[in-house]
Amino acid sequence: MDPSQQQPGPEQQPGDRTPEPGHEQVSERSGGPGEAGRPATADDPFAKPGPFGRDRAESAPEQSGPAGPTEPSGHERQPGPAGEQTPPGPAGQPAGPAQPGQPAHGGPFVPFGQPYPAQAGQHPAYHPYQQFPGYPAPPPQPTTNGFSIAALVSGLVCCMPPLGLVLGVVALRQIKRRGQRGKGMAIAGIALSAVSTLLVALFFATGAANDFWKEVEKAADEAASYQTVGDLRKGDCYNLPGANSDGTEVSEIQVVDCAKPHEGETTGGFKLTGYDEFPGDSVLEPVAERRCDDIDTAYAMDAWAIPATMSGYYYIPTKESWKTGDRRVSCGYATEGSRKTTGSIRRDADGLNENQTTYLTAENKLLRAGYEEPEKDYPQAVAGHLAWAKVTSAAMGEAAAGLRGRTWPGAVATAVEKRAAEFDKARAAWNKAAVAKDEDTFWEHVFEAEAALNVKSEKTIRQALNLSTTEPVQDEERA
Repeated sequence: MDPSQQQPGPEQQPGDRTPEPGHEQVSERSGGPGEAGRPATADDPFAKPGPFGRDRAESAPEQSGPAGPTEPSGHERQPGPAGEQTPPGPAGQPAGPAQPGQPAHGGPFVPFGQPYPAQAGQHPAYHPYQQFPGYPAPPPQPTTNGFSIAALVSGLVCCMPPLGLVLGVVALRQIKRRGQRGKGMAIAGIALSAVSTLLVALFFATGAANDFWKEVEKAADEAASYQTVGDLRKGDCYNLPGANSDGTEVSEIQVVDCAKPHEGETTGGFKLTGYDEFPGDSVLEPVAERRCDDIDTAYAMDAWAIPATMSGYYYIPTKESWKTGDRRVSCGYATEGSRKTTGSIRRDADGLNENQTTYLTAENKLLRAGYEEPEKDYPQAVAGHLAWAKVTSAAMGEAAAGLRGRTWPGAVATAVEKRAAEFDKARAAWNKAAVAKDEDTFWEHVFEAEAALNVKSEKTIRQALNLSTTEPVQDEERA
């Protein structure tokens, strides 16, 4: 029988006390509570029968350490009913084995926690419970080699292909020496890098590299050429991607070389001041038109050098761009209907000699006076038409004075004087128009003033001064 198993004791009789679980059991070597040191007597129903247990209890040394609870032995005699003793077992029958912490009957006392010696006819001595040792810690997982990862990445992105080869070889050596993971990545990196290296070699050997870089430079230049309208500067020629000069709002333009086909050319610009809030297009447009006329004339002094397909143009801030701080007005010339032109129209004072500048300045006074013509018809703007005639008359006088204020060389002097005389005659006609009493009289003097100006005189001077001699196409209403 396993020593850890107990034999069932005799059926519990009335009056027996069994210790309750979780409560401390009173040792049979001591009295009950409050009776410490008193030997058990026959009057005590919990005392063991016979002198053996009492003598042993008195002679047994005290155990060291805390006394744990004990259970009744399967071979101990239990008291019977009150006043009645349980008869002893058969004569000569050896006592059963004691429980841990109790001495065997007739044997020496064994301290608690020590193995019991085997006796004749008994099982081997009981040994305390032994715990099994814990499981050993799992061995560490091998790490992934960093060079193998770098080799794979280098092979995938095809940047510096030989680098992937070097990293892959280093990775394989370290993996073998250190027992790391990543062999597959290292091999893949080597393979990809080898293919990339071969492709690069073929790329340069066949001359495709030059074509490639040319395309890259072309794309970079094209990307850099796109600017906002606010970035336009004097002298820039440009195209309008997806738009034209029909009044459509434009946010981005493409600057190109003026020698190449283009749709517009910037003559300059200015910054709007005096407005805290967006004043609206109806306010900004007259301001832009008036100031851009002056800027355009100063930039392109030779009006005959401006293609007939181009006319004055300007960009003003929109309500949305105004919120971001946009206050710039860009002036220039632009073609109509997305048609393109080549060459620059720039003919300013910096690129002209003094004779050319003086002559063109005189002629442009007439052009600028022409910009003052009212948009409405005479009946709806009588005062405006009379004022226009007065301004034009003054311009004719200033033009004549400008031509006569300079000494002209050779044959040019005769042609210049003839042109000044034409200005005088036209001025007199404009003076009459400025005081006309009705519409018919007004237009009669205007036509008289225009007839006084001979285009042949102008061509003669232009040819002598090496200026454009191609007569510009007249407006359809004036043709």
